[in-house]
Amino acid sequence: MNPFQILRDSIRITFRAWAPWILAFLLYLVMVPALILAGGMGAVASYGILPARENPLNALNLPLPDFSTLEWVLFLATSLMLLTISSLLSWAIQAAMIRAADSAADGKSISIVAALRLGKDRWMSLLKLAFTFGLVIQAMGILPALLSVVLRENTAWGSAVLPLVQTFLSPINLILGVLVFLLMMSVALEGSRPKTAFRRVGELVRSGWWGFLLAYILQAILALAIAFIFAFILTVALILFIAAGLSHSTTGTVLGVAICVLASPVGLALLTFVMVFSTVYFTLTYRSAAAEAARRNANPPG
Repeated sequence: MNPFQILRDSIRITFRAWAPWILAFLLYLVMVPALILAGGMGAVASYGILPARENPLNALNLPLPDFSTLEWVLFLATSLMLLTISSLLSWAIQAAMIRAADSAADGKSISIVAALRLGKDRWMSLLKLAFTFGLVIQAMGILPALLSVVLRENTAWGSAVLPLVQTFLSPINLILGVLVFLLMMSVALEGSRPKTAFRRVGELVRSGWWGFLLAYILQAILALAIAFIFAFILTVALILFIAAGLSHSTTGTVLGVAICVLASPVGLALLTFVMVFSTVYFTLTYRSAAAEAARRNANPPG
């Protein structure tokens, strides 16, 4: 595995292949609802578990209903179904991006329709993964509040457990996100079924873990760089708005609005670049790890 060659090829493919960019913009249409739904499920579930005085949603003064047990079951079942569908669509588009990056790495051009033509087996594998991880997301959304209630009734420090559990679950969410992406690669590139995909990802990570770690670190650096850039831009815009308010001048307001308007499309383009580049880099890393694993299997030591 040559990380410098992977980096050069990733940059070349990112700027020359148009299919991953179009698929990335299409992904926004289904990814945002999926993220909102996942977060909303945890928030509403916490509302139903936590007592009123400890519920953060009460600060919003929302007239949330008092659900019965049957209504909660129906809510969780419906939200799981919606989360599964939205996750399936977003993962299918990401799988298409991976297939487009794979074709570009082979020097081939692929259309959007061809990239999205995953086939019945891939769709079924993605559906099973979406349902499985949908259950995991629901459980992790409910677990912090549930543990807080149980421990509060049996210990004196139970009320403090909620932020601790949420902090503990943060790296788990991160690991699950990387795992899902690698599983999608196995499904998209090799047509693996879920069980086979888990074994395949485990095999490749054991042998080429440092390559995947490097890919994630590179993605994190790019994301943080963009975050710092936009934090600076927003700070400048905020200073202009405050100065305009104190001096009763329209110039600062106009400049602040202009900065925000110009920064929005630039920010979207940069975020899309990080998404496309990361997908390409992870895809090439996966291909390289798979090639090394194939060589080892063909020439076992001893």
